[in-house]
Amino acid sequence: MAAVGRIFNIGHYAVHDGPGIRTTVFLKGCPARCLWCCSPQSQSFEIERSADGGKIFGRELTAAELFAEVRRDAPFWRRSGGGVTLSGGEAMAQPDFVMEFLSLCRANNVHTAIESCLFAPYETAMRIAELTDFIQFDLKAMDTELHRRLTAKGNENILENAAALLRGDKPLLARLPLIPGLNDSEENLRATGAFLEKRRAGAALEILKYHRLGVGLYEELGRSYPLPDVMPPSDEEYARAREILSDYNIRLL
Repeated sequence: MAAVGRIFNIGHYAVHDGPGIRTTVFLKGCPARCLWCCSPQSQSFEIERSADGGKIFGRELTAAELFAEVRRDAPFWRRSGGGVTLSGGEAMAQPDFVMEFLSLCRANNVHTAIESCLFAPYETAMRIAELTDFIQFDLKAMDTELHRRLTAKGNENILENAAALLRGDKPLLARLPLIPGLNDSEENLRATGAFLEKRRAGAALEILKYHRLGVGLYEELGRSYPLPDVMPPSDEEYARAREILSDYNIRLL
């Protein structure tokens, strides 16, 4: 029986979600509740409506139906060395659907990537990783209690999955969302750099500046934004983070 998945958007001609020009599929549902999440419509696994009832967030389709939609972008993938990226929400939270879709892509020689928080059982994460050509994952906080305060989840299995991937040979990009006053302490930055350096010398790390572009979406859903007083990092704060992380044998993007 074909697996059915839930998505809430398909982005075309993306250039920041993996190599080349990509088609990014945003899946519905995420186990975490990051305080800075800019996509509140991605959090629930349920299909939702905006507060005024005028917009629907989410739809169901099979892996074959999704592949039929995205393959229309194939000419752009071929010319640019791109492909399809699964984002979210959390791609690993719909494992049967995702693995069926990734298998379809592989059978048709389509390059695949996922963007993940890696909050998934180890076996699930490794099976999905095996079917994926490129993986981007977040390291939001290295201390598990801090991680729990920021995301409502501990990070033990996230770090286990990240360590296993880093020890392998899969092309990877780690990402650190830089949130002033929450995870930008020198202690957390150094723990992040040391974690990556120990498991894959020269590992790529991208520092993502916190932004407030999702505030309007919370209002649209009739919800309050969790960080009303937190502002994006200044150029000085961003430069400080890069300076600290430059002490480690990692590649800063």
